[in-house]
Amino acid sequence: MEEHAKRLHPFKIPFELWKFLKGNVFFIIMLYALNFGSEKMYMKILQIVFLVYLIWNVLSIILKWYTYKYKIKEGTIYIASGIISKSYRTVPLHKVQNVQQRTTLFHKIFGLTSLTFETGMTGDQGTLPFEVISRKEAERLEGEYSSKQELQVIELDIPEERIAEEPIEKTIHFTPTKQDVLKASFTSLSFLALIPIVATLYNTLDDFINLENAEGFFAKLLDTWWIITIVFVGLICIAVAFGIISTFVKYGKYEISSDHDRIYIKKGLLDESAFSIQKEKVQAVEITQSIIKRALGLAEVKLISAGSTGDEELETNTLYPFLSIEMAYGMVEEILPAYKVERSMESLSKQAFKIRMLRPSFFWILTTVAIYYFKPSLWYISLILLAIIYTLRILDYKNSRYLLNDEFIQFKSGSLETSLFITKRSKVIQIEVERTKLQKLFGLASIETINRSKPVHHTKLQDVSVEYADEFYTWYTGRTKNIQVE
Repeated sequence: MEEHAKRLHPFKIPFELWKFLKGNVFFIIMLYALNFGSEKMYMKILQIVFLVYLIWNVLSIILKWYTYKYKIKEGTIYIASGIISKSYRTVPLHKVQNVQQRTTLFHKIFGLTSLTFETGMTGDQGTLPFEVISRKEAERLEGEYSSKQELQVIELDIPEERIAEEPIEKTIHFTPTKQDVLKASFTSLSFLALIPIVATLYNTLDDFINLENAEGFFAKLLDTWWIITIVFVGLICIAVAFGIISTFVKYGKYEISSDHDRIYIKKGLLDESAFSIQKEKVQAVEITQSIIKRALGLAEVKLISAGSTGDEELETNTLYPFLSIEMAYGMVEEILPAYKVERSMESLSKQAFKIRMLRPSFFWILTTVAIYYFKPSLWYISLILLAIIYTLRILDYKNSRYLLNDEFIQFKSGSLETSLFITKRSKVIQIEVERTKLQKLFGLASIETINRSKPVHHTKLQDVSVEYADEFYTWYTGRTKNIQVE
């Protein structure tokens, strides 16, 4: 029996209306709250124009919901949409690479959720969102997708007895402890978010209460040292508590798990998100450390996928951003057995240090010229800037590493924030080896790998020896031995 075309849940209408109102709250307050009953002609015109704009958007939201229909037939999703001109879209489920589910507070209140299928296509065609659907419908869509993936496994001529021996069971690799949440709250500096909130509250109160009269009272009160100490400690406690709570809300219920084929990441307390990615679609792994994380021995692991990885704000492609460095290395190898992380790597040569000290900084030159021309009395800023530039260069030189290990390659670079990049030869779609005139004098070169992602991911390492650059080129030309067609 053929499936009838379906619409998204009717609550898609208030969901879109809420997003529209939230995006235009400034204009609504300015036009209808602060200037309500204004006799100014231009204000009346603006109010009428915005009201027409509001009515048009409400009608547009309703019509878009009504005209948007989808159905699944023989492993393919068919979508029809459009108010004035109709558009039709066809997406085979085997093209879907990642699946993301998000349940905001709005969805939770009404027992709904959102589901997004990510493909390897570019632009708007790369995602297939179902923003407001029932949980039952989300399970059905995921079931259709999963059954298509299982069918592909059978088409690969894998013996049925082998499939039976490998039941799909998820292995949970990580759930944060209370100690992990505490580390995350300090490392993420989330407690600093309290500062703009307090400033906003102060400005809001100032509109209703004359705080200037109270300033004298507070000034006298704060003359006492023990009151200052209590206030200072109190503010610190409030900031820390705010940071812990906000971190728990964002990373609560965090779970990293995997089965034979996919990696699953779940997180969020009020705003829940779930993300899954096929292991074979992971093009590379990137382990980053900020200066704070390095001091605390923490790291963030990102999975670079062939398709889009959803909303960047949700960090859906990130394994828990506050893993200990050893746990981060171990988890990569545990979740992705095809990847290996080598701790020992080759450092750059002394020639690389020399060239980095001699390479001119055009930013410093232009800044110095501008200071000399406009404000010669600030000449010392040029010296401070030069010291900062060379300090960062020295740090980047010390942190830079590289390694070729059979079919794997590893780059590490960065000054204040370091990034360790790991990929397989079969996942690299293009390489570049280039040499500037200055590099030729020192026998050095720059190498770069390009991996499939959205956008395409470039990783570059400067000032490696020309011998290593030749080895890198030879290494890549051998990719035909283990290339995978995706």
